[in-house]
Formats: sequence, structure tokens, C-alpha cells
Amino acid sequence: MMDKESVPERENLSSGVDTVDAPPNNYIYRKIDVAFVIFGIFTFLLDWGFDILTAYKHWRHGDIIWFSFTVVFICVPSFVTTGVSLHWYVKDADNTNVPKASMSRWAVRILFHILQLGPILRYIDSLHYGLISRRHWKQGERKLQIEYYTYMLYEEGDSVFLRLFECFMEAAPQLVLQLYILSLVRKSEYGSDWFYVLCIGCFTSLISLAWGVTAFARGSRFTNVAKPNISLIGSFVLMLWHLFSISARVTAMVLFASVFRPFLFIFCGVHWLIMVTWLMVRKSLKEMCNSVLGQIGLSFILGVIYIFVFINEKEEDTKQKYFFFYTIFGVENTIMVVVWLIYAKTTVWYYIPGVVFHFSAFILSLILMGIYYGLFHPTLPSICSQKRSQRRPEMDCKEEEGEATAITSQTVM
Repeated sequence: MMDKESVPERENLSSGVDTVDAPPNNYIYRKIDVAFVIFGIFTFLLDWGFDILTAYKHWRHGDIIWFSFTVVFICVPSFVTTGVSLHWYVKDADNTNVPKASMSRWAVRILFHILQLGPILRYIDSLHYGLISRRHWKQGERKLQIEYYTYMLYEEGDSVFLRLFECFMEAAPQLVLQLYILSLVRKSEYGSDWFYVLCIGCFTSLISLAWGVTAFARGSRFTNVAKPNISLIGSFVLMLWHLFSISARVTAMVLFASVFRPFLFIFCGVHWLIMVTWLMVRKSLKEMCNSVLGQIGLSFILGVIYIFVFINEKEEDTKQKYFFFYTIFGVENTIMVVVWLIYAKTTVWYYIPGVVFHFSAFILSLILMGIYYGLFHPTLPSICSQKRSQRRPEMDCKEEEGEATAITSQTVM
């Protein structure tokens, strides 16, 4: 969670580039920030709704086993996410730098968490504080503008963490499960309502996963004053990169599971254990969480995420880590696909298309990663930032938010 005391108190508006003293957008909550929050709420509810609909369709279809697995993959991650969110709220109650919640507000919080909508409440809180900050900005009330912008940053930091956890504890296993079920579908069931619901549910889970990683990457910069922020087109490229990367990973896992069902769990378990051990040995999460138990718990969650995608958990050079992870992923994916090709029935309709899609998606993800880091990474100079640096500072304070860059404050758990 974000430490309010780390918010910069000084302003340095003499240049239009990022500094550690104040954000270039001058604490302005922009329309694009509102759009990102609304899109996050939309993708969460869409994925959640289709997961519930998928479970219902399995029940109506008479597939009690698949219904049970789907419900477990919905409920367990939701309960964990709810517990983490409530823990953060209780911890915030003792923080003098956080606005005190009234009894009615606590009642709303409890209601949302009973309904398993904790991440949505975080989004709403972030949007609420952001819009108040924007209103004070329009009214010229500088102190209140900064104060509520800081509150918004705090909720933004929590919301992207919760969304990331929810995505890879719920959406990722759900995606693998439903794709595996689709691989077993008989030709006579093609075109049925049940079949289409499963297909759409898989697509929404994939979008949710890609957006979860993108929102986390954007949020980690948005809430860190020392980092320039990701542009709109950069966010789009970043999302496509992870969309294809996760697609390739999940495709390889589903193809492998269609022949060697129990061995996929063993494979994922070993991979998870290696990642958890790696995180603990490197003490990667010490800066994010002070307690040892917290670090262990976070390592367990990140270990699950690392089964599907890599996120940078520590402030250091990422080139070697990306090379290591994507080499491992590429080798693992190739082994799973090749083994499947050897032992699978050549009569299944996806025998060749599945392989082609996997390698095409993986190669596209690497190309998009190169494009992102070569052209759209926020540390790279851009024409827009050069133009902004030539403008007068007072013009930057008044220009429309879509031209601005976001602020930030240290993110700490």
C-alpha cells in the first residue's frame, strides 16, 4: 500500500519533464485516468459475469464435475482477494494520513466485500477521490486538489495490486480449465449456447488477464513520483504484448493437458515452487512488505502469476530477467507442444491450428515487446515530451489532461 508520508511536498514546475519533486501534470486528474478506471471496472464485471454464466451452463449441461471446478476457481480466489482487501482497510484505520471512514462507509465496505466486489470498491474509491481532486483543480483550490489526488493515488496502488492477484488466481486457472473443456467438446455440440458461452468466457478471461498486467505496469508508474508514465498508445502495445504472450502460454498448457492431464498440475507446481524459492532467496519483496509472513504470502501469489507471465517485482535492470524468463517460457512451451504433437491424435481439428497459433502468438508477443521497449517505453524521449518541455510551466498547468503525464508517490505494501 502507498505511504502517504512519501508524497512530495515541494513543487518544481520549471521544466516539463518528470522530476522527483512534483509530477509534470501538476496533480491534475485527467479524463484518460477516468477512462482507465472505468475500463478496469468493465473488464472485471464482464469476466466475473461470464464466469458465473459459464458455471450455470455447466450445471444445465449436466457437467457436475466441470461445474464444481468452475465454482471453486471463482470462489477461492475471490475469498482470498476479499481477505487481502479487508486487511488493508483495517490496517488503514490506524494510519493518521488516511481519511477516517465513517460508520456508513464501513457498512458499504462490508457489503461490497460480502458480495465479493472488493476490487470494484477500490476502483470506485480511486475514481471518487480523483474526481474530487479534479473539481478542486477547476475551482483553483490547490491544497485540496493535491490532498485528494494523493488519496486517489493510494487507492489506485491498492486497486492494481488486487486486480493483478484476482486475474492470475481466478481468470488464469479459469481460462485454462474452460479451454481444456472446449478441447473435449464433441462435434455435435459445436454451435450450441453452451459452446458459445464457453468461448466468450475464455475471451473475456484473456482480456482480463492482459488488462490486469497492463494496469499493474501502468499503476506502478502512476503511483511512483520518480517514474515517467506510460502513454495511451504505449498501454495499448503493452496490452497486446501480454495478450499474445498469455495466449501462447495457455495454448501450450491446454494442448499438453489434453493428453497428459495430471502432469500439467505437476508441471505448474514445480514451476511455482521454483519461482517462490527464487523470490524468497533474492528477498525481492522486502521493499514491498515489511513482515516476513507478508513476504511469504506475497511470494506465493506472485509464484502463481509467474506461471503465466513475468512482472518486475523489484527496482533493477529488467533486461536479464526478461531474457531469462522468456527463454524459460519458450523452452517450456515448446516442450509441451512437441510432446503433445507426438502423442495426440492427429484426427483432432486443432492438431495443426493449435501449434500454428501457439508459435505465432509467442513470436508476436516478442515482437510487440521489442516495439514497446524500442518505441513506447516511458523512459524514451518522444516528440510530445520534447514539445512539452519547450512550453511555459503555467501552460502545462492549464492544458487539457489528455496531454499530461501522471504523478505519483511511493508504492509500499
